[in-house]
Amino acid sequence: MPEGSPMANLVYRHNRITRLTHWVNAVALAVLLMSGLQIFNAFPRLHWGDKTDPEDAFLSITAKEDDGDLRGYTDLFGYRIDTTGLLGLQDTDAGPTARAFPSWITIPGFFWLAGGRRWHFFFAWLFALNGLLYIIFNMLNGHLRKFFLTPRDAAKIPAMIFYYLRLRRQSPQEGEYNPLQKMAYTAIFLIVTPAVLLSGMAMSPQLDVAFNWLPAAFGGRQAARTVHFILAFAFLLFTVGHVLMVSTTGVLNNMRSMLTGWYREKAPLRQAPSQAEPEVVATVEEERPSQETRQAAAETQASPEPASTDKPTGHPQEPAPAGEALAQEGKEAKKDGEA
Repeated sequence: MPEGSPMANLVYRHNRITRLTHWVNAVALAVLLMSGLQIFNAFPRLHWGDKTDPEDAFLSITAKEDDGDLRGYTDLFGYRIDTTGLLGLQDTDAGPTARAFPSWITIPGFFWLAGGRRWHFFFAWLFALNGLLYIIFNMLNGHLRKFFLTPRDAAKIPAMIFYYLRLRRQSPQEGEYNPLQKMAYTAIFLIVTPAVLLSGMAMSPQLDVAFNWLPAAFGGRQAARTVHFILAFAFLLFTVGHVLMVSTTGVLNNMRSMLTGWYREKAPLRQAPSQAEPEVVATVEEERPSQETRQAAAETQASPEPASTDKPTGHPQEPAPAGEALAQEGKEAKKDGEA
């Protein structure tokens, strides 16, 4: 394909199923996070085990009155942080209201626990089924193995970190994904996603009837809730890193590949011919025929051979013995002397 063509250097990077499941997951994760924060607002504390005593919470986001002024506070492992204007308190038309996460980041925007649960459960099943389709399809076409970290990739993680920190000039990346990307994808596929699904199921009273071992596996329903909350922010951290990588490595090119499937690869640099070793050059020069030799060979091939006057005998003519040749020369010399 010519370099000036609009399709030059374009490769078909993402198939239709990959693109479809990617965008469905993006929407599902956004709704799950926002509806999950709505559910958290109904009980803005996190505990380990099954106990729900306020003094046993290691995280709480509340509003408390301080010298006649209502302020928002976040308590984490005994340390209190004033988060007024961000967490714990929200200004509404009715005045300051205690609210762990503000309305602009929750679904629904107003406080409605039942509505938040409905949004959350619907998109949780959509996320699970869509992810299952993605994994099965990419296992069948062999693309899934590109995401997983191997021992060889793990050995290159420090070099990749140094490259991102500008302490290394050349990237150790081989293939479509670098070692840090593979480590993140492996953790998401094999650890975070299964754990977040199982911890969510452990919080459901209906599912506990059939899977009563799930809450115990996490150390209690409140512990499962805590794990679920932490892993939700692990997904958020992964998404932020993913968006950052897309933005810093060519946002238009990456977005085109995820919308249309076509990705424009960087044109490879043309390398100058390497300088040959002196010994190799000398050997080649010795073996190369000289100009005179080539010219003589060309004249020999071009000029016709002189016609022979002797009649063919059917056998190649053999040279005369040396003695007969000397005798013949003597006879010829005697004739010349008599003449």
